[in-house]
This record gives sequence, C-alpha cells and structure tokens, in this order.
Amino acid sequence: MENKTHLKTDLVIIGAGMAGLAGAVFAANRGINTILVGGAGAFEYASGLLDLWGLTHPDNGYCKDPWQDLAQIQASRHFHPFSKICPSTIETAFGELTDVLGQNGLAYAGLPRENSQIITAFGTAKPTFRYPVTMAHNVTAFRDKNPTLLLDFNGLREFRARFVQQVLSSTWQNIRIAAIDFPQMSGRSELVTPLMAQAMETEQVQDKFAAAVRPQLKGEQFIGVPAILGINTADKIRKRLEGLLGVNLFEIPTSPISVPGIRLKESFKKALEDTCVTRLPDQRVLLASQNPGKDFVLETHTHSGIRAARIQAGTCLLATGRFLSKGLISDRKGITEPLFNLRVDQPTDREHWHAASYFDPKGHAVNLAGITTDERFRPLGRKNLPAHEKLYAAGSILAGQDWMRTRSGAGLSIATAFSAIEQIALGRT
Repeated sequence: MENKTHLKTDLVIIGAGMAGLAGAVFAANRGINTILVGGAGAFEYASGLLDLWGLTHPDNGYCKDPWQDLAQIQASRHFHPFSKICPSTIETAFGELTDVLGQNGLAYAGLPRENSQIITAFGTAKPTFRYPVTMAHNVTAFRDKNPTLLLDFNGLREFRARFVQQVLSSTWQNIRIAAIDFPQMSGRSELVTPLMAQAMETEQVQDKFAAAVRPQLKGEQFIGVPAILGINTADKIRKRLEGLLGVNLFEIPTSPISVPGIRLKESFKKALEDTCVTRLPDQRVLLASQNPGKDFVLETHTHSGIRAARIQAGTCLLATGRFLSKGLISDRKGITEPLFNLRVDQPTDREHWHAASYFDPKGHAVNLAGITTDERFRPLGRKNLPAHEKLYAAGSILAGQDWMRTRSGAGLSIATAFSAIEQIALGRT
C-alpha cells in the first residue's frame, strides 16, 4: 500500500531558498496557512550578507547608494523585477525580515539607505546592504583603516590572513597577522569552520581562545577572525570575547561551507516554528496541476524517490530558483520551466546565450532568462495574460535580472517574495 499523506492548505511555497523562506516568514506574519516544500541546502554556500544592489560602477567604483541604481531601473528598465516594486516597499520588506531574524538570534546592522563595505576572505571589499552584527567592526576597521590584527588558525585552509593582508596592503597598511592553535583542536591535521563554530559555543573554549589571543596583541584595538563565533549565539560570544580581550572583534565571511549561511538557515527555521507554516524540508515537488478556477494539486517525493504527499492548495508561490536548483532546465533546444510548463523568456538562439568574453561587463543574455510576470508577480502565459489567477513567482527564477553580476540576490528574493505575499494576502480579504 502506498504511504502518502494528503494535505490541504491556503498557500504552498515551492522552494526553500532565500525567496521561499522569506516568503514563508511574510506569510506567517500575515496568518496565511502555508506549506513550504523543499530543502535549503544552498545556504551553506551563502555569505550571510543581505545584498540589495551592489553593481560596480566603472567611473566611481563600489556602489554606495543602491537606491540611485534602483531609481534608474524604475525609470527605464521596465522588464526588471525591481521595476515593479517601489523603494518604500523594498525598505519595508528588508525591515520586516531583519526584525524577524533578529528576534530569532541573528541580528543585522547597516546604514539606513547606503551600502557598507565588508572585507571578505579574498581580501576584497564587498558592498552589502545589511550584514550580521558580528561583522560590524569589519565595516568600521576597513572604513577607518584602524590598526588591526588578523588571526590565522593552524590547520584551517579556507582562510589565510596573510593573503588578505597582501591584497589590502596598498590601501590598508595597519594590518598585522598572527597564527594560533584553535582550542582543543591542535591535534587535528585540518580544521573546518563549522566544527570550530560549534566548539566556540562553550565558555571553556572561549576562555582558552582569549588566553591564546591575548599575547598576540601589540596595541591593536581590532581583531579579525574567520566566521567561527558560534552557530546559535554568535553576537553573545563576540561580546563576551571582547570583554575578555578588551578589543573590538569582528568576523570575516569565508568560502563554503559558510557558518554565517548556516546561522541564517537556522534563524529562518526558528522563525517558522509554532507558526501557521508547515515545512516539508525533505521533499520536493515533482508534479503539479493548475486547472483554471480550481485548487492546485501537487505531488511531492522524498529524495529517495518515494511518493510522500499530495498537497491541495488554493494559491501557489513558485520560488524554485534557476538551473542549479532545477527551477529552470536547459537543453539544446532551449530553457524550460519543469513544474507548470510556464513560458520562459530567453534568447531566441542558443548561440546568443553567452557573450564572446566570459568577463564581458554587460554580462550574458542567458542570465536574464526566466519567468516574466505581471505587476502582481503572476507568471504570464499566452497573450501576456496570467497563466493562472493564483500562481505567483519570486526570486531568481524571474526574468530580466542578473543577480550575480549586480550583487542583488538577497534583495531580489526578499523584495519579490514580500510583494507576492502582499498580493496573496490582499486576495484573501
């Protein structure tokens, strides 16, 4: 006998990346009974930073004012998803989401209407709109070029303080480096940041860490470390260590597996506990039907291929992402959307997908491919009419944007998920 659960809900969100989880938080805040389907594995590759818009300008370098570029999109690029959202709505979306994350152990900081620059493990300065408070002194130390000690850990390969120092040497001379053994792990041949962060949750390890760092200080008031200050109580750990050392401590985002990304995923998980949102993290939607005027019927499978649930939902939010997450599929004939067979806007010929140069500053045409929606974020079908009255889309699956080139991935996901949920909430009144 087939063991399959039958579920019914007001809203189903397909995809549990940034857009899907943000949409689930917004739905929970509005009391919408929701089922969220899909795993959130990509968060281990996320920096934990919440970018809005960070496209580098050839004339003046880093993007300090993201709203200036967004205003140009509003005025001229009507195909871009941001053109459908007013700036005040984007601000509201960021504010609501960061408030929720802060209430669940992950506080964010940032200037009211400007980007800040965060030093990364590559020694580059990354523009971002909101950053974890554990990185606040990262922004300050880089901005003011304060005397700073960067710490290496023997056995940790994913972070090299000397490399960061060398890359920044032309603009920031007041950086000194030192290497220490991480407490209770000196016998390991190789360290990884998630295990270090878990160990840092105990005060015993924190005390030993402070004891090892204290002799390395030569008058610096700032210490930079890779992101290892715990998983669940990072800012509390940072403050305690600052008290023990008498200096300002900051984290530097590292390459995958990313501790700040894990923290972000865990905070989302906490935020959705005991709400009207039901998570099905170990399942994915393989079949979907959308009969006009009727509910959606979705068939889910586990990762092992076993049929798990049949979901009946009045409304659906598609937040499945692009190629890596299989929200879009490409072959020699073109790009398709596999669940609802939605129209995908794309270059007419595969030869036009990519520019001649991989580093073309204008990007590649294929990166603009995706689902085009109306002003309410409902995917368009034939004759540019909504494919379904109650089907919505959000996040990187949307056409007309190149989130990697413009450094707008989180902003795109947060703002479009918020706008879609707002429209869904209005439709229920």
